[in-house]
Amino acid sequence: MDYILLIGSAVNMIGGIMIILSLFRPLPFSFPPLPPREAINPGDYLLFRLFTAGTAFSFGSLYLYLFWHTQFAFPFLIFGMALKYWAFLASLIAYFKTGLPVSVLLNFGMMNLLVALLFTAYLLFP
Repeated sequence: MDYILLIGSAVNMIGGIMIILSLFRPLPFSFPPLPPREAINPGDYLLFRLFTAGTAFSFGSLYLYLFWHTQFAFPFLIFGMALKYWAFLASLIAYFKTGLPVSVLLNFGMMNLLVALLFTAYLLFP
């Protein structure tokens, strides 16, 4: 079951890399390309993408640390699990309310749901 932590780490790290790379070129199943500067609305859109990528790397690092120190996993995974469920719910809401591309819903939303379910299993069936 400890390998679930490695999966969570890898998903976060890869997700962070994809968010950064999507700033420079279109990627399959990723965020849409960044529009030209004058077309960005709101102006802090780039800030949110960069912050999201940094958050993904931070959590990926945390899950990797927890893989090596599983005695600390329980309280952190409760938080991580809740955040993953929220990421799925947020992407689902964005899909229905603002037309978030289905590719982003599948990649971001469903991957977060998968990791949330794996963390749930890790916590319920140690």
